[in-house]
Amino acid sequence: MTLSFGLAAALLAPAAQASTPAPATAAAEAVDPARLAAAKRTLEALMPPNKRSAMFDTILAPMMANIQQTILSSPSAKIALDGDPKVMAELQRFIDKQQERTRRTLNDALPGMFTAMERAYARRFTTAQLDEVTAFFNTPTGRFYMDQSMAIMSDPDVLAWQRGLMQQAMVGVEEDMKTLQAEITAETGK
Repeated sequence: MTLSFGLAAALLAPAAQASTPAPATAAAEAVDPARLAAAKRTLEALMPPNKRSAMFDTILAPMMANIQQTILSSPSAKIALDGDPKVMAELQRFIDKQQERTRRTLNDALPGMFTAMERAYARRFTTAQLDEVTAFFNTPTGRFYMDQSMAIMSDPDVLAWQRGLMQQAMVGVEEDMKTLQAEITAETGK
């Protein structure tokens, strides 16, 4: 049972940690102010500030549901749960807490992520290129494309691929957890 909870934590923690910003390097500091302003306009057209949280929730909710399904279908979870509704309820509370923490962490990190993205765009595109991209995303087709591109992440085919990938990853994790448990038992006698 402990391994199942540890496994759940190991699977959910990377999503929250992924939103932790890396420290900026001195080389990353030099950005042309005109290009930075153009990049800001591009990102505002691409992902309007008032829609950003909802856009990321569109991606995050199905991904978290896939993670939950993968955890609950893992062999160690099935052994730990073994039909015990109390254990299932405890695991569900844990998963819900981790999902909420991940959502909150990502939402809190969005402003920093967009500042970093503005700088990245400014380094990679000219002002003219950014203006062209912005013009496209301000068209009906550009806005529709952006709305649909986020929804694609929750498409049944994409979710099925994601579940398959996570299930493949879980096979290795399950085996590694068994090896780790055996090594700990051998080392500590527990």
